[in-house]
Amino acid sequence: MREDKILITGVTSGVGQSLMMHLSKRMKVIALARNIENLVNIENVQAYQIDLSNLEKVSELLNQIVKEEGYIPYLINNAGVMPNVSMDVIDFERTNEAFVINAFSPTLIMQKLLPKMKENNFGRIINLTSGAPLNCSENYGLYSASKAALNAMTITTAKENANSNIKINLMSPGPCKTKMAPNGPLDPSVCHATVEYLLNLNIDGPTGKFFWLGHEIPLSPDLSWVNWGEGTVKGEGNKVL
Repeated sequence: MREDKILITGVTSGVGQSLMMHLSKRMKVIALARNIENLVNIENVQAYQIDLSNLEKVSELLNQIVKEEGYIPYLINNAGVMPNVSMDVIDFERTNEAFVINAFSPTLIMQKLLPKMKENNFGRIINLTSGAPLNCSENYGLYSASKAALNAMTITTAKENANSNIKINLMSPGPCKTKMAPNGPLDPSVCHATVEYLLNLNIDGPTGKFFWLGHEIPLSPDLSWVNWGEGTVKGEGNKVL
């Protein structure tokens, strides 16, 4: 790796904590978390306390971090919430929190770090997602929808930077045992190899893709037979009318 700084969100437990401890062995980790009491004495970790549901505060903090740290070539947007609530009782407050933390805040953080990445023509961004937008399990509509929004923003941003040496990808860590998923069968360290692969991509590496436990997962079916702009299709497809 050409630089030694990485920003990681949501590092106080689970996957984020595991990645922080793993990567801080050789990199300076700029750690963002709600509670930082247990982070202040960890070597190579600079901790900042932030509530990612407050976009105004996130913007202010990122401006401060960029001013202090300058170019940060690596970013892992890990923080997230996973509300378990059925669609008939969802309220706006929980909807707003899920979308802000899971989608809007990671997008804002990308927006703040990308200018320096563009100046240096190098950046590696990993946004943690899930299979939830593909599975749409009962009672997890907010989680699935907010992660779907993150997926869309990630792929769009990757396309907008496709002509540079900036790689922006999605990764699901797998069914890890965390506070959000206490019954997960896997240790959070299972995702380290995939993270290393994505952080060390060369200039010809993939961007705008979804990775899970060492596998690239398709996010959409083959729709090459659909011409969205013209409103036409090749062949009959799955025609019903």
